[in-house]
Amino acid sequence: MSTFLGLIEELPGISVDSFEGKNLDSSVFFLSHCHADHMNGLNISFFESLEKYNKYLYCSPISKIILLNKFSLKEKCNIKEIYMDTPIIIEYEIKRGDNHVISVLSIPAGHCPGSVMFLFEKHTILILYTGDFRINPEDLPKLRSLHVKQGLRLLPKKLNRIYLDTTFLNPHFSYLPSRKESVIKIYQMTNEWLDQDPRNVVMLECSALFGSEFLYMELSKSLNKKIHVKDYLYDIYHNIAELAPHITNDSNSTPIHACTNKSARSLKCRYDVNKENILIIVPSVLKWQGKDTTKIAEWDEHREKTYNVCYSMHSSLNELKAFIQYFDPIDVFPCVCPRDQEQQIYDILNEIMNKSSNQTLKNKPKYKLRLPCYKISNVTTKNVYFSDDDSC
Repeated sequence: MSTFLGLIEELPGISVDSFEGKNLDSSVFFLSHCHADHMNGLNISFFESLEKYNKYLYCSPISKIILLNKFSLKEKCNIKEIYMDTPIIIEYEIKRGDNHVISVLSIPAGHCPGSVMFLFEKHTILILYTGDFRINPEDLPKLRSLHVKQGLRLLPKKLNRIYLDTTFLNPHFSYLPSRKESVIKIYQMTNEWLDQDPRNVVMLECSALFGSEFLYMELSKSLNKKIHVKDYLYDIYHNIAELAPHITNDSNSTPIHACTNKSARSLKCRYDVNKENILIIVPSVLKWQGKDTTKIAEWDEHREKTYNVCYSMHSSLNELKAFIQYFDPIDVFPCVCPRDQEQQIYDILNEIMNKSSNQTLKNKPKYKLRLPCYKISNVTTKNVYFSDDDSC
């Protein structure tokens, strides 16, 4: 859960992934992806205020599709699309006569549909905001927008600060299986269960509304069967070319269902299915805290016919170390920093930064417990968007 309040210290006048309180005074807004903890304050009133004050929200094309559906917005609203690896120049005014110009790039984040990182450049300041992300460390050199050409070589850009997704900056999650490895386990169990009895069905108990799309696509391809999803998600997904062939709103056309609420024990869309014919598969990470994540999957100790699979949309501790040490920024700001974990997070950041080879220790910031931006959330509200993030 993000604790970042949305205000980037080096770039006054913009807000990222927070749309309430002081953020409403900002002149420009950015949304990295459509998960509830990054959408606080996004409502009809917010979009009306954008039009009233001639302000704009920038996001990926897929995020715009989701927003248009979620809030029943007209196509010509004050949402502007940022296309991958295509720089745009934004001019804005904080107050009369106080003009600012920034360059912005969006970069694939490998988290959920439309998820992007933002690279902000203003004069000599270069800031990377990752949002939520998961990228295979082997793919870091392929992120061309985060590199500069020097002769025949591409070198990482010199970042002043990374605002980093530190969800799993935690020794309990040093290693996490790649999503491809996790999907293979889910495929094997699903295939075995469906082969046992033609009446059998599988329920995918996914933890978030969005984020399991890579799983849906790969499982659908492997089994040659579509995934039944909620009507609300179908209305969005059928507009996304990569996803549309793999999902359905016809509950009787497939034995694979991702249409139920978490912890449901029956299929409300299929009253003809008996309880003994239902296998529940839970793709999750939190169930694996303190366990051996290299095991990838195991049967639940307390719930009958429930198969838990370690499945992560966020970078592991080792992947975060590789990311920080590869780009070697001057500073890192943790965007997920719960109060009971702040000392541990800052200690780990100190250790990672001090092991970097490209800067002398005297230039490294010491991570004191400077109060990060906290927020209390009321959670009411091979394609560039779908990374398979194979781990090293």
